[in-house]
Amino acid sequence: MNAAPPFLSIVVTGRNDDFGGDFNGRFFRSLRFNHEKLSEAGISHEFILVEWRPIQNAPYLSTLVTAAFPNLDADQLRCFIVDPAYHDALSLNPRLQFQEFIAKNVGIRRARGSFLLTTNTDIFLSRGVIARLASRSLERGILYRAARHDLKSYSDVTRVDWELLEDDRNYDAVNVIQPPLFTNASGDFLLLDQDSYHRLRGFNEVYRVAKIHIDGNFCLKASASQVPLLDIGHPVYHVGRGTFHAQAGQYRNRPGDAPWGDRRWKSDVIYLNGPEWGLGIAPERSISAGVTAIDFNWNAVGPMVDLRRVVHARAGESGMAPTA
Repeated sequence: MNAAPPFLSIVVTGRNDDFGGDFNGRFFRSLRFNHEKLSEAGISHEFILVEWRPIQNAPYLSTLVTAAFPNLDADQLRCFIVDPAYHDALSLNPRLQFQEFIAKNVGIRRARGSFLLTTNTDIFLSRGVIARLASRSLERGILYRAARHDLKSYSDVTRVDWELLEDDRNYDAVNVIQPPLFTNASGDFLLLDQDSYHRLRGFNEVYRVAKIHIDGNFCLKASASQVPLLDIGHPVYHVGRGTFHAQAGQYRNRPGDAPWGDRRWKSDVIYLNGPEWGLGIAPERSISAGVTAIDFNWNAVGPMVDLRRVVHARAGESGMAPTA
């Protein structure tokens, strides 16, 4: 890898499973849009896809996306295919099909950007966010959040442009964010400098029974570790209300059966990931240009249960992990 580190790394995760319907199409549309707008603004960037628990006997999503974007070289689009044995080793809930935030930790550990944006594959950056990134006015040590505007699910996305995204007549919902933790739909936009992401050691890998609210739990961890949170002042966009909104009702009376885990877990507890977070010591091998396999090794897996990694802290107190 010869290119200079980019200003921005965008970390996402997924697999070729058609999650939520037209998953690959939604991913490719937002990637194309965001790449074009970032390039037009002169913002050096890379996309990092972590393919977690890939589908057996199906083409890798990593292979499909690199084929769909031949104009993105191996420094701009980097894919990591994680051995599915890690999902089983790191999950304590058999109903969980996908460990989204542990997967994003894999990307955080390997991102090269000065600032890292962890988000989802179908999020479109706004004109204001692009302008803020282009201004180079972001401060290190601040976790930036953005409100998500949901477009109506039947919106015509054959051509996505500012006119479509900025017309409030197309909105189905606006996910308002409020201080001090700005947690609403936080998984769609968490922007922080690389050093701070590493000092916090990414998302919670201690609690492995649910994936829901792990993003909000990270906001709490940041605040308790003296990393202030700030609304960046501009939105991001998403088409539709999302899979959780569509399916939540059917698990209202049986939350323990939900594929995202029971949403009632105590997510206001601070965690302390170990030095192996994000599969940081897992063996890697190159598959093709820009595509890397992360092979299974038990040494890369943290302990199943370690209560010493649950840290009680109030917002404003230092719960910051040492740099690993």
